[in-house]
Amino acid sequence: MDNRLYKSTILVLLLSLSTFAIAQESVRVKSDTSQTNSPKYYLFDLEKNRKGGSIKQPELVIPTGNAYALRIESDLSVDLPGVEASFLSKVDAAVNNIINEVTGNHINGRSLLEERGLQIDLIELVAPSDTYLQEHTPILAGQPSNITNYHLIAIVDFKPLQAEMKQLWREVMLGDRLVQYIMIASIVLIILFLFRGNQVMRSRDTNRTIRLIVNSAILIATIAALAGVAIMLHWI
Repeated sequence: MDNRLYKSTILVLLLSLSTFAIAQESVRVKSDTSQTNSPKYYLFDLEKNRKGGSIKQPELVIPTGNAYALRIESDLSVDLPGVEASFLSKVDAAVNNIINEVTGNHINGRSLLEERGLQIDLIELVAPSDTYLQEHTPILAGQPSNITNYHLIAIVDFKPLQAEMKQLWREVMLGDRLVQYIMIASIVLIILFLFRGNQVMRSRDTNRTIRLIVNSAILIATIAALAGVAIMLHWI
């Protein structure tokens, strides 16, 4: 009887130890898997295409009161150069949205601003902000895969660029208004010159052919002058 009790006790102890060992191993595997599967973050230098030091998960908080501070995120990809291209394309899309807002969706808004001196370097635009590279290795069948997904994130402040755009667009609009005013004034002058000239020529009984030549000369000279003024204003 004592022998059976002893064996039963030993068996229970062995089963308990086995169960405890299995549970501990399960906890360890889950812990390792969770640690391996959590994303890692690094500072990233877009200009040099270089990953910087490792950091904890960044707090990407958009500043309050600044409608032009935007969160820019690339698409997720296993190709790092592709992620960079995706990130810069998102920056460029944000720039186009601001241009449309400033110019009232003018069809040639960007080209007109660039003609007035607007220079847009996407990498330089992002440079004042910290850009973060997120790396994530998926877990497949309980094991880390050999595939790493990349993702670029940054809070980019477009406010200085927007202010520059507004100033340049005012200059564009001023030039257009000057051209319009000059065109209107010139049309009025053409009508006055032709009317007065014809009055004088009629009073002197000038030949009809000569009057036609004089009127044509005035008209051609005025149109040429208007074209010259418009070209000069365009390139100022």
